Amino acid sequence: MIDQHHADSTVSVTVVGFGAMGVPMATRLANSGLTVHVVDPSAEARARADDLGLDAFTVVNESPTCDLVLVLVATGQQLLDAATAATTGRSVRGETWIVSSTVGPNAVRDAAKILRSGGAAVIDAPVTGGVPGAENGTLRFLAAASKAEIDSASKLFAPLGSVVVVGDQVGDGQATKLVNQLCSSVHLAAAAEAVALASRLGLDPSRTVEVISGGSGASWFFDERGPRMARVGDSPDVLTRLAILAKDNSLVEVEADAHQAYVPLLKAAKRQYERAAELGLLEEDDSQLIHAYFD
Repeated sequence: MIDQHHADSTVSVTVVGFGAMGVPMATRLANSGLTVHVVDPSAEARARADDLGLDAFTVVNESPTCDLVLVLVATGQQLLDAATAATTGRSVRGETWIVSSTVGPNAVRDAAKILRSGGAAVIDAPVTGGVPGAENGTLRFLAAASKAEIDSASKLFAPLGSVVVVGDQVGDGQATKLVNQLCSSVHLAAAAEAVALASRLGLDPSRTVEVISGGSGASWFFDERGPRMARVGDSPDVLTRLAILAKDNSLVEVEADAHQAYVPLLKAAKRQYERAAELGLLEEDDSQLIHAYFD
């Protein structure tokens, strides 16, 4: 149970989306002394917030106007729905919205127009670091906004991780995150392909991962996911859902095609995510992409 009675009454935060990332991030914010409210359409999520001592609401226009609004939704449409609901159902004047979802430049720009029309400020700040980063306070926010806007959210950023300023225009953060997700989705597929090849060659996959990790052929994904991939047949705990990189891979492809960018590796990786979807793996840990190379 989080004790909100000793919260810093001068700083209030609404966290929109109380899922795998929202739970640890809201918890860290509340434990740092901020007053935290939660918005999530899921009754199960709201019950979990209630168990933690956090006020929870079904939709954002039911929540009170706060200093900061941290958005952790899954899609661009959900972001637009939240922005529209907030501006039509209550006042957003004086709020600063921090969009930390990966939704693409167009969605965040459209949401910013809606929110700014109601008097809110917007920081485009998608995150890297996943659930472990959210739990440990080591996330990296790829922030795009004015210095004053970013500084106004310092009490939110401090307990959650570090801020890397990537631009001053809304959309720059999302664009930077797309480049990151191109690398991530390709590296995950490459790691799975390498582990599968080791197995086909008659090698011990776990030993091969140990040998290659940290060397010139490795990547962060190979080093981190490789050991779980090598235990083919196990069902590891879900640390990061495969659906996230599958979704982001497709989002990157849309933007790349729109800008006539040549991304053959991204498209090759996409075929493996599509295969994983066919196998019903999207709700599994993303290390389970390995099965797309065997089944």
